[in-house]
Amino acid sequence: MRTVILAVIDFFYPPFKKFISLHNFRYLATGGGTLLLGILSYYFAYFFIFKTEEVDFGVIVLQRETASLLVDYAVAIPTSFLLNKYVIFTHSELKGRVQLFRFLNLQFINILANYVLLKFLLELLRDYPTLAMLSRILVSVLMALFSYLYQHYFTFSVKKIGGKKEEKKH
Repeated sequence: MRTVILAVIDFFYPPFKKFISLHNFRYLATGGGTLLLGILSYYFAYFFIFKTEEVDFGVIVLQRETASLLVDYAVAIPTSFLLNKYVIFTHSELKGRVQLFRFLNLQFINILANYVLLKFLLELLRDYPTLAMLSRILVSVLMALFSYLYQHYFTFSVKKIGGKKEEKKH
């Protein structure tokens, strides 16, 4: 499956070769695909699964938007972890449970930072609707950059041997 996914991504790489490394392009492609999957999951849940403004789960009652967001996360987070672990950061020798724990920490940080940054920017720019919309893009770009660095150097890091990182061929 990894080979098929990489073949599809790599097919679109040549026009971007001058601007970005293959590894970073693969990361962006899988991240973009996961983002699209999350958006589609949210849309499907919002318009086809949850038809009332409040959704009663028996234990808790959530607003339709929040319940749809949970579906988005339930689909996108596991997909993102699997793609990162088995397609993008395959060189890591850390145990899967360590990677998963670190990845879930990153998702928690992302959710919290997205909320705080968006809330701050939207309040700051509330009189400028166009800039307020652009703030969503800015926050997304910042979080994608942070996520890549976090995953590359922490979640899926390579064990150091003799003071240097061991390089493995993909």
